[in-house]
Amino acid sequence: MGHAGGFAERLRAHWAWALPLPEKLDPAAAGPLLCGGVTVFAPLLVYGVKPTSRVGVVGIGGLGHMAVKFAAAWGCEVTAFTSSEGKAAEAKSFGAHNVVSSRDSAAIRRLAGSLDLLLVTVNVTLDWTALMATLAPNGRLHVVGAVLEPIPVRAFDLIGGQRSVSGSPTGSPTTIATMLDFAARHQILPQIERFPMSAINEALARLGEGKARYRIVLDADFDQARA
Repeated sequence: MGHAGGFAERLRAHWAWALPLPEKLDPAAAGPLLCGGVTVFAPLLVYGVKPTSRVGVVGIGGLGHMAVKFAAAWGCEVTAFTSSEGKAAEAKSFGAHNVVSSRDSAAIRRLAGSLDLLLVTVNVTLDWTALMATLAPNGRLHVVGAVLEPIPVRAFDLIGGQRSVSGSPTGSPTTIATMLDFAARHQILPQIERFPMSAINEALARLGEGKARYRIVLDADFDQARA
């Protein structure tokens, strides 16, 4: 039951939850794929996203930057929505074809009827009416960010274009295995910053200040700490 040694050099786990990591993936950088990576990968797989699909990603952060990479490698036309102008160039480097300010309702409305899937990775209140309007007929707004406030959705916004709203957590072991194979094939890894475990307070401070780009990985340096 459970596991032992989560911060050790070896970890004992139930075989059903142990998946081989493809050799092409760097173990340190691949770690965040097993949580955030599968969270944004699963909707592409579950909802039948095609290479011709147009996908929007709201939020270029710990989840969103991986979502852009996956959707771009999938062959989709990707539109990134970000509240930070400084992330526009980064979003395009991850594979986004278009970048729109998530604070600019007018710019969002100009995308009306253009997206097949809109993946929301943030946890803040947005202009939900404008975002719903970006969906094409049969489009889907899918939430993986823990938005704390209720999301208002008008019935006619759903009925008129047969649109859907959904959400999901992470993914099954089968989905994780598929994601790892896809990531290895397309060399998709999260952008990470590495800190020694002895500097965990610095890492947490950087995370709390919103400066992390985009996942922090801790390297065990217990031997040096004990010395």
